[in-house]
Amino acid sequence: PLVDLLSSANEGIQQQAAGALWSLSVNAENHVKIVREGALPYMVRLLQSPHNKIQEQASGTLRNLAVNDENKVKIVQEGGLPPLINLLRSTDIDVQENAAGALRNLSENDQNKVRIVQEGALAWLVPLMRSPSFKVLEQTMMVLWNLSVNAENKVRMVEKGVLPGLVSILKSPEERIQELVVGTLRNLSIQHDNKARIVQE
Repeated sequence: PLVDLLSSANEGIQQQAAGALWSLSVNAENHVKIVREGALPYMVRLLQSPHNKIQEQASGTLRNLAVNDENKVKIVQEGGLPPLINLLRSTDIDVQENAAGALRNLSENDQNKVRIVQEGALAWLVPLMRSPSFKVLEQTMMVLWNLSVNAENKVRMVEKGVLPGLVSILKSPEERIQELVVGTLRNLSIQHDNKARIVQE
């Protein structure tokens, strides 16, 4: 019944149902149950809601569900990548954080690493490297670290302008951010052509 309420024409009911599922999705035991009940198509649709709160709840729920390996595949099959990537453009920091957090979890899957870049995520991840929010920056950097493991992505990331941003935030006072930047640079430097580019930056 809770999942059915996600398709309500009443936005208040949608918001309450999405909020309840977001809370339930924190529990690992519910990751499979929520998907089995048919929540994914509705959640993907709610990512496209005009309301920030619903976007936050839907992306937050998918972020939690994407911890599960099977769900990593199912969310992408259900068409979740384009709307999640689109939410990186949001002006709402909580929406940005959850969308980036969902992509971070999804990007732990090898096939998703390629799909995320193919769907154009780098165009929006690069600007987020300038975010004043530590939480947004941390999630963004974790996505980039995951993406940089893939050989094709190493080239694409440099082409799309990731390097200047990485070098810039290397000066961050936050050790966690420094660690993520160094890890990403290390991954990128394995690609031969990138070695000289990194030194030039």
